[in-house]
Amino acid sequence: WHPSLEILASASYDNTVKIYKEDQLDSDWNCVATLESHDSTVWSLSFDKTGERLATCSADNTVKIWKEYKPNNELGVSVTDQESVWKCICTLSGFHTRCIYDIAWC
Repeated sequence: WHPSLEILASASYDNTVKIYKEDQLDSDWNCVATLESHDSTVWSLSFDKTGERLATCSADNTVKIWKEYKPNNELGVSVTDQESVWKCICTLSGFHTRCIYDIAWC
């Protein structure tokens, strides 16, 4: 769960992370983003305390850090619709020789 908003993230065997938001009109959850960059199963994820970054870990032996960019952000990252976009800003590799099963912010 996002630390302060009604946002859910899921890790998957399909090598992706999905971001979901609740539709206030019908109380259903909609996938608003699919994060694709891992080459194998994503085992775990964790939002930082602000909810602006997400760490993911995978059977591909990497940790990835994702950042949320909102429309009209000051960095000029293109956001084409009303929803924010998540971009991989860092890949940590070469530190683990086996699958990484869990991740947490310190």
